[in-house]
Amino acid sequence: MSNLKVIGIGEWQVSRDPGDLLVTYALGSCVALVLQHPSTMTAGLVHILLPDSFNQAGHQKSPGHYADTAVPLLIRKLLGTAGISSLSGTGLSAKLIGGAATLLNDSHFHVGKRNIVAMEQLLQRYQIPLMGRDTGGSVARTVTVEVATGTVVVRYAATRKEVII
Repeated sequence: MSNLKVIGIGEWQVSRDPGDLLVTYALGSCVALVLQHPSTMTAGLVHILLPDSFNQAGHQKSPGHYADTAVPLLIRKLLGTAGISSLSGTGLSAKLIGGAATLLNDSHFHVGKRNIVAMEQLLQRYQIPLMGRDTGGSVARTVTVEVATGTVVVRYAATRKEVII
């Protein structure tokens, strides 16, 4: 029996329970970051809205909404759940999904593309290898992470296409 854990925009979840399925729906220009620590079978997922929290005075949301605050948060939560005290040499890996240009006006702001670039830079800064990705395009996606196996399944909203990364 699987325990479905739904992650909304700006939310995150970390689990070591092999019965858990982490899922986030409707990734358009948003990105989902999956962090995994295979040797402890720990997985985390965050649904990120924007690339950074700068210039958000008066509009500040939870740290999961912004790449620059969500990434360090998810790292801390995952390391804590896995019982690891330091990021260095842990075997942590990442998968990145989303960052589509789903709206006509998105071409002006390039939110999806900016989210992808921000995530790539943050993962490089934290020296976390990006082991899989399904980014860009113009279609929304749903992401499911099977904690027991580490499998990440990406489903496209407009079609029945499914990708395993």
